[in-house]
Amino acid sequence: MDRDLLKRTLWSGAVCAVLVAVLFIWVDRPVDLAAHRLAGGFWARAAAALSCLADHDLFNAALFAAFIYLGGAVLYRGLTSGLRLALYVCLAVCVTMLLGETFKWIMGRYRPVMLFEHDLYGFSFFASKGSQHSFPSGHTFRIFSAMTALSLVFYRARFWLLGLAGLVGVSRVLVTRHYPGDVLAGAFVGVFCALWVWRIMQGPAQKPGRHYP
Repeated sequence: MDRDLLKRTLWSGAVCAVLVAVLFIWVDRPVDLAAHRLAGGFWARAAAALSCLADHDLFNAALFAAFIYLGGAVLYRGLTSGLRLALYVCLAVCVTMLLGETFKWIMGRYRPVMLFEHDLYGFSFFASKGSQHSFPSGHTFRIFSAMTALSLVFYRARFWLLGLAGLVGVSRVLVTRHYPGDVLAGAFVGVFCALWVWRIMQGPAQKPGRHYP
């Protein structure tokens, strides 16, 4: 067990929880109501296009293809350092998606559309409907897990990769599919799942930026 990473996870989780509560009480509703007024405009269309980078079906298809390729490559060449890195990225995203989707079901937060059309705002725990799966943002935890994992592999590109993840997160608010608090929580889940999978796969000695886990 990496005590330093555990400590950072717990402290960051506590800060994230406080910020999510603050956003829920004072920020989420007015921000999404403002974003709703942008519907159909340039920024909404640009955000919708950017959001496609973290589409659920796209990630599922990419993961399926990646695992097929990795399986064949490992049988042919063995588990080389490059294949191990690719496996790490795939596993980081898979763990994040499993955990994130579980949180969505447990929390059952109403999506912004429920506020606009039915004046419903808040949580209905253990919900099965997609309109109640707003927290955390799925697009955000998918893109943040992938970009964090790639940042650990391609360390010099980390600012560009994480910047792209941040833009996708913002886009989810602009298209009124999520609240800012959903995006913040999604980023937390994505980042720390990727960090924990990295640590488990490569052990306590290796630092980010080296090209093998």
